[in-house]
Amino acid sequence: MAYPVKKVMLVQQDMGRRSREYPLFPLGLAYIAAVLQKQKVKIFDPNLYALEESEERLKKEMNGFQPDIVGISLRNIDTTMRRDPFVHYRTLAPMVRLIISISPGVRIIVGGAAFSLYAREIMRRIGEIDFGIYLEGEETIVELLENIDTPENVKGVFYRKGGEVHFTGERPQPNFAVLPPPIRDKDVIDIGQYISDRQTAIGVQSKRGCELSCSYCTYVFLNKDRVRLRIPAQVVDEIEEMAARHKVRGFTFVDNVFNIPEEHAREICNELIRRKIPVEWAAWLTPRGLTEEFLMLMHEAGCRRVRFSPDAATDHGLKVLSKGCTVHDIKNSLHILSKMKDMLVGYNFFCAYPGMKWSDALNTIKLLLKIYMLFPERGNVSLNWIRVEPYTGIYGKVLQEGFISGETNMLPENEKELLPLFYAPGKLSCITSMFDFVISFMEKLRR
Repeated sequence: MAYPVKKVMLVQQDMGRRSREYPLFPLGLAYIAAVLQKQKVKIFDPNLYALEESEERLKKEMNGFQPDIVGISLRNIDTTMRRDPFVHYRTLAPMVRLIISISPGVRIIVGGAAFSLYAREIMRRIGEIDFGIYLEGEETIVELLENIDTPENVKGVFYRKGGEVHFTGERPQPNFAVLPPPIRDKDVIDIGQYISDRQTAIGVQSKRGCELSCSYCTYVFLNKDRVRLRIPAQVVDEIEEMAARHKVRGFTFVDNVFNIPEEHAREICNELIRRKIPVEWAAWLTPRGLTEEFLMLMHEAGCRRVRFSPDAATDHGLKVLSKGCTVHDIKNSLHILSKMKDMLVGYNFFCAYPGMKWSDALNTIKLLLKIYMLFPERGNVSLNWIRVEPYTGIYGKVLQEGFISGETNMLPENEKELLPLFYAPGKLSCITSMFDFVISFMEKLRR
């Protein structure tokens, strides 16, 4: 079979500002690059460069590489932070048009988590996009490049025909266990540009899918509720290679929840301990069923930072948010972690949610103070408002109560359009004002 597409450049979304000292390694694109075995592939990340030079860098890379296809990964629409509102999506259309101006004959594919949430609307708004890849793209991209002139034959693709946007329909999720590990070869992407002394820039993925159904979260839509596991030894193979070949000393497990299923996490930890790999790492956990023995195992395996997202501080709030845990679980996690003196600890909470009561808000502040008292040098609490997004349980609830309507623009182009999408209804304005004060006070203390 002939493969007319010879060269593919994969481009990470430009975040539109440079607020991070170390940009995130584009793990999704590294997975895509790994399956493109018939093409020559190059990954370009504009976030590695200052805003004023990123366009020239892209021009240089494209002129030197001369791709047939450019694939863009749209990871984030916005910050999802009410006190730091910023729309990343606004960079997509200018980037698409810049690429076309550099290479007029190139075809453009857009994918990524943020694209899948708003796929049809993005295709409608940005007419220069040739194809869109819906949800996980490793199998879709291979088939699309083999059928680039007949995209209607490939499931999971948005394409244009007769001036209209068409969708070929969903496809089964890929078998994550058999996908090749993400590429980190220097001729494709230089991982050295992302290495820091922190565990936040480089990600490792041991599973996809999440059995939790948190009412505000899009993960179940994006990766479904069936957890698909990689073989633990192969996960550790990847970590060992990063440490030995690329001198990586810190990373984050980017799994939605590392300790579900716990047995899988245990196998990874035991394998890390057995091989004595000199790395430190971070992970997101659920407090549900957490034990001291399991956290000690994680610590022995190199874990030095854990984060939880209980999001509410009362059983009423946890039920509203469908968190699948209890206040007892949260307090138990605090008790266990108070004994682990060199583990960094973080908890996320929401300042408002449907049906929130004053008792919920006051208990949130009470728990926040308790966390800072327990972990004065190593604890962090993040307070935020729910960014209402489609395909979530919260979307239906706030639509029913009238906070948004069926005509509300869910895909903002700027901060003015973004701010109304944070759940801060007028009936909770006093609670919102109280949390604004608390957050401002916390920021002053940190400074």
